[in-house]
Amino acid sequence: MPMRAVSRLMVPALLLIPGGAPCAPVAGDLRCEWVVGNPAVRDICPELCWSTDGQQAWQVQVAAGEQDLLAGRDLQWDSGRTEGRLPIVEYAGPALDDGAAYFWRVRLWGEDGDPGPWSEVQRFVTDFRPLPSLRPHIRYFVNFGAADAEMMARRYDASFRAEPNEIRPEYIGLRYCLMATMVIPSAKHDDLAAWCAEQGLGEGGVPEEMFCHFAEDTSVTLHVGAEKAGNPRETRTVPGWDPANDRNGDGVVDDAEAQNLANPQATARRMSQARIPMYYWGPPRDDYVMHIGHPDYQRYLAEQYMPDNLAGGHDGFFVDTTTASVPGARGSEVLEYPGHDPGRWMRDMQMAMAQVKIALPDSVLTANGWNAVPFVLDGREVEGWLNITRGLSGVESALKSASGVDERGKIQLLQYNPIYDEGRSEFGPKVPVGLDRDALYGLAAYYLCAGDYSYYGYGRHPYGKATTWYNAAADFDIGEPLGPYDQITMAETQGVEGENLLPNGDFESDEDGDGLPDGWQVTPPLVLDEDVVHSGAHSARIDSSDLNINSIDKGFVTLEANTIYTLSGWMRTQNITGGAGAQIYPYGFDGAQAAGIGIVMHGTNDWTPVSQVFRTGQDPHGRVTFRVYGSTGTAWFDDLRLTEGATAPQVLLARHFANALVLLRPSMPALGWDDETALDHPLDGSYRPLQADGTLGEPASVVRLRLGEAAILIPEE
Repeated sequence: MPMRAVSRLMVPALLLIPGGAPCAPVAGDLRCEWVVGNPAVRDICPELCWSTDGQQAWQVQVAAGEQDLLAGRDLQWDSGRTEGRLPIVEYAGPALDDGAAYFWRVRLWGEDGDPGPWSEVQRFVTDFRPLPSLRPHIRYFVNFGAADAEMMARRYDASFRAEPNEIRPEYIGLRYCLMATMVIPSAKHDDLAAWCAEQGLGEGGVPEEMFCHFAEDTSVTLHVGAEKAGNPRETRTVPGWDPANDRNGDGVVDDAEAQNLANPQATARRMSQARIPMYYWGPPRDDYVMHIGHPDYQRYLAEQYMPDNLAGGHDGFFVDTTTASVPGARGSEVLEYPGHDPGRWMRDMQMAMAQVKIALPDSVLTANGWNAVPFVLDGREVEGWLNITRGLSGVESALKSASGVDERGKIQLLQYNPIYDEGRSEFGPKVPVGLDRDALYGLAAYYLCAGDYSYYGYGRHPYGKATTWYNAAADFDIGEPLGPYDQITMAETQGVEGENLLPNGDFESDEDGDGLPDGWQVTPPLVLDEDVVHSGAHSARIDSSDLNINSIDKGFVTLEANTIYTLSGWMRTQNITGGAGAQIYPYGFDGAQAAGIGIVMHGTNDWTPVSQVFRTGQDPHGRVTFRVYGSTGTAWFDDLRLTEGATAPQVLLARHFANALVLLRPSMPALGWDDETALDHPLDGSYRPLQADGTLGEPASVVRLRLGEAAILIPEE
């Protein structure tokens, strides 16, 4: 279980230095799950790390016997030579046995291109244990929570409060904290300023180099005061800082220098004016992005800030604002993170997290929206995991992403976002669905992908009344899952072969021979691929090595007003990581229903059919867009079709449990939510529907489900 007592630790640095030494680097200080010779590795895909200087590539080998490892035979896993400067890797070989000893080593390549010697051998022992759970079939969490410790301990397995630990020690209390940002004024700011003075880093407060800064004047729109739906949003220009404008190097652009700027796109007179703001923009508080790669700031996080935050009985941390690229920058130029090294922010985040884990290896470290390879953390919260308005492609993307992370043994706090409710959920979608229907839909969605490391949450920002969303149906024991979910066709689709209104949707036409599809407004790095196709001779491929990418590729069309259409196609992805992922969506058609981003894919997927139904508004002019946004990896698109009518498949997602059958019918908001959308599905026996309040309805052998509706069915004994 997570630790209670915390001591000050001097954290050994995992060196990650740009450039490289003239000879091949050597790895030292090998650690498995942040501990040297770890005797109790809980993670089924543990992190392996080392210290180094000048690494450009690495190779890790793992074996069950030390002599086998030294001889390079009967290896459990051999990563092969892998490009990368990060001295951390997540184990990616065949499943490790519980209670077994393993041995591992690493060798590195530097800039000279020759491998260095193998490191000394390190040993670790696995000790896999299930996560604590109040109920046998579900783990339930809530953001923040209530002061009623007895109620919290009786309902939840985890939250951002520590008090329930006194009642139920296996409960996990996470301390909410910020690593990548800092509110001013705050206790953290005062503590950091005092720590910097103690370390001899200056007596004038927090050194300006510990903040991130815009490199050019940048327009930013934020809520004023607090992030609430009713609060105003205001657009202001943050001046950028360019050291070249400070010709005399005194830290200020004086009047004479300002009259003849070396870079007129950066008009900050002091570096502090260019800080990147996040969330709150005073009064009363400002919230700035920190330079997470600053070595002294990393030391402060690992040696003081995070250990102090475990006080009061917390088992670990929930870290907010951990995006894949500089938060708040929105693709703008950042002084500390220039565009020529797009992966640097993520590497710095991973290194900062690693320093904390080395200092506090027994704490549970989770973060909001985190997704990385290697994962580094113990888990993540997916704050906007799913809501009832997502169509089939969106639902399956969320389920597959959750299942993929669960297979890596990482904790997931999967938060289903409820619909709008005046007293509780001011940001929820306003759809004609009752609260009970929405609650069952959210619980069923979780059950479709629930695994050994997942938690269910029901609520949305702001979280002041999160505990009032408690789902009593979760208390009914549905038993263990009997396999993954299946897709069941409810009705034959009509009109699939209708006229394709999207010119060159199969990307076959390239009459000018420029290697780009005719009829599309293309943004690099899109190319036509002849080797990986769904059909025909070409697919469209986007290769992204940059988290700042927004490869918007557009096909313009004019349709009929107030008419239903189906956008469909095929997608294939490889290692799409971070950000918004690979997407296909209709855009424009002002006043359209469900014309947002409904097709999203992350991770690695073979050719997969995708579709989205939408209704145009009064303006029939718009476009079909496909892209990769804020993510790295490769995505292929092929056979895109735009047809009149609702030609997307009518399907159910179904998963069998020992004590229940879970069914979910994804929504098509453009077609509505009422009884006219309902279809019957025959059951293999007599079942009683579980109600939102935890009671059972009357037995039936047929279930009738509307679009955007789910059922949790309990077989009659």
